[in-house]
Amino acid sequence: MTTTAPPATRLALYRKYVEEITTRCGEDPGVRVALRKGLRRGLDDVSPLHRIVAPWLPEERGEAEERAFYAVAAMIADRPRHSFTSRADDETPGPDGQGPTATTENESEPSPTTHEEPTSAEEQKPIARARRDSLGASFARAVVSQGGQSGVRQDTAEARLNLLTRQSLEGLHRHLPASIRLLRSGDTDVDFAVLLADLAAWPQYSKAISRRWLQDFYRIRNAAIEAAARRRDSEDDETDDAT
Repeated sequence: MTTTAPPATRLALYRKYVEEITTRCGEDPGVRVALRKGLRRGLDDVSPLHRIVAPWLPEERGEAEERAFYAVAAMIADRPRHSFTSRADDETPGPDGQGPTATTENESEPSPTTHEEPTSAEEQKPIARARRDSLGASFARAVVSQGGQSGVRQDTAEARLNLLTRQSLEGLHRHLPASIRLLRSGDTDVDFAVLLADLAAWPQYSKAISRRWLQDFYRIRNAAIEAAARRRDSEDDETDDAT
């Protein structure tokens, strides 16, 4: 039976990796250009990335986890260099180094990931128990911010998220870069460490991960709608009192 690091250690590795890749992309244009070539590529087509990614790979890993390291690095790099430095100067970095992760009233304490499907693969346990801010939560925040100058329409977010949840691992890697770009167009952060964990676990736990993404999306979106309704009621009460 494979022996791996405890859950917190595995996710901590992912977070350190995301932080390092983000920093290097901001400092070295060559690294950023090299990593972007890994978008939608399989493990046999990412030779320029090995010098950057391979030192971070766990000693004991499955192919899905290995590919997740390369894919996440490519998606982190898939934005202009100035966007790394400008946010670093103005804000405290969030999970993907782009800025603080916005939260809603019901999202301040992320709950543990619960992949319920049984498995004999011991190496999946660290990923299965990781605390997370899911891709569904990111889509929800993008919709919530749509009322301002940026954001993503709810029907667009729902369609994209539902498309992702129906994919095989290969399909997920093919469609994810466009989804990340959509979220960035709405100035929404992504927790790339947790996305890495979900990609690594997708072959065994795709149904549980898909369910969590959708649940997070509707939970956070509905909480925002209810909060907006309460604010409107409060403003109406204040107006009535004033008259």
